Amino acid sequence: MLEKLNIKYLIRAHTVIGLFCIFLFYISSFFGSITFFLPYVNQWELPSTHIEKTLNYTFNIDNKLNEIINKYKLDEKNIEITPPSFKDPRISISSKDQSTIFLNPNTNEELDTFYENNSIAEFINEIHFGENIPLIGTFLMGLASTAILFLILSGIILFISNKKKRKQNQTPKRFWFKWHRNLGLIVIPFLLIFTITGAFIGMMLNTSTIFSLNATDYKESNLRKLVSPILFKQKDNLEKNEINTQMLDLSILYKKAQENYENLEIKKINIYNYNKENSQIVFSGYLRDNRALSGNINRVNITLNSINAQVLSKTYLEQTHGIKQTLSAFYFLHFMPDETIGVRVLFFVLGVLLLISLVFGYLLWAQKKLHNINDFRLSNFINRVMLTIVLASFTCVGFLFFTHYLINDEFLQKDLFIKGMFYILFFILLFYSFFENRVSKIVKVNLYLSSVFFFFSAFIHGFQTKMFIWDSYAKNIDVIFYVDLILILSSIILFFTAKKISLNFMSNFNYDRGLKC
Repeated sequence: MLEKLNIKYLIRAHTVIGLFCIFLFYISSFFGSITFFLPYVNQWELPSTHIEKTLNYTFNIDNKLNEIINKYKLDEKNIEITPPSFKDPRISISSKDQSTIFLNPNTNEELDTFYENNSIAEFINEIHFGENIPLIGTFLMGLASTAILFLILSGIILFISNKKKRKQNQTPKRFWFKWHRNLGLIVIPFLLIFTITGAFIGMMLNTSTIFSLNATDYKESNLRKLVSPILFKQKDNLEKNEINTQMLDLSILYKKAQENYENLEIKKINIYNYNKENSQIVFSGYLRDNRALSGNINRVNITLNSINAQVLSKTYLEQTHGIKQTLSAFYFLHFMPDETIGVRVLFFVLGVLLLISLVFGYLLWAQKKLHNINDFRLSNFINRVMLTIVLASFTCVGFLFFTHYLINDEFLQKDLFIKGMFYILFFILLFYSFFENRVSKIVKVNLYLSSVFFFFSAFIHGFQTKMFIWDSYAKNIDVIFYVDLILILSSIILFFTAKKISLNFMSNFNYDRGLKC
């Protein structure tokens, strides 16, 4: 009897906490799944990254570097260079407190990036972390991640305790329960990775003010200011030297660094005291056989004498601090900074399975409430909000892509305008759901709108950049071609899905009733 009572309360706790989490966590998971592809979305957003892929590319800016430094009067104490990567095919050159110069790696031509911005990628990331909700958004997302850990544990206990298998008719409720459970169990390893790291980012970092104030006698509340000099400490600038000496070509130094540190994937180059007698050059990056522990927070490096390519020092993973290794692993697990398309696609598929499981879990609660007239008003309201969140997420993301190239980059408030239109569209769809009684009609409208936005996004992009999908294919600009292709395929799938839905199909699930006033 006690065991049954405990299971009953566990089911109730799982339901209540799940209902609290599902709104926030669905939003975080939906936009988080898209963030797996943000490096590619970034390139689609920025016309200057529409660069032809060169199979025999060799990093060589020897004839351009001196010209750039003199032209823009870069600070010779520390010049930072970022080679091309899968995230950004451009070469970037900068120094402290000065604008970054971007070059086409094939021609070393300077690129005009003055009006460019990553409005889609940045906004999607903001929503994923809850940064679009002032003050408490990130904390709420972290709280939802923490609560998901309870749902995982309670879900496993309920699965183990439910040993009786009864043969029942395949009703919608049974179907939703079956796949909420099965999909939930499948994604547990994936879910644990992102809930633990998400909870750390969302809760620990957002409650760090207390620790910062305590550690500094109430002088500093920003933890990042305290830990940055430790975690992100860069090599100190060298002593000033007035003796000019021609350093070796960058391409030669780059090759020497690769020869002396074969396992190092170079992500950043810093030249100290450029063309001075005591000049040094630092090549930093991650280890090819250990991306996790040598991630963004814990890069390893090799330092050479810029004049004669002598190896001055090498940083090995074993020499780095355990705390930095741990934080690097956390960062890697949540952001995957150095992983390319394979792992990202796998995690995206798992993210989609998680979203389906969350929706089915919600439908179980909604179906139960529809039969209780006392709960009808509340469930009716929540159903409309949830339905809008699920469907309008697709529609509003399509709208982001649609408006990015529709609005001219020279419009100074473009980023703010796009965000405002995003929220306006969401609330229009929410209000529409309150006035439309048939859920099937709401589904069709959202799917059709999403289809239109995704389809025309690809072609507006082509008109504005003169880079249509057939052009990117012909010029071997893979990322741009595949993003446009996915936008068009998504549009076609959404369109035919909407077309196949009959206006009374949800009545078979007794769900339309939950949307009737």
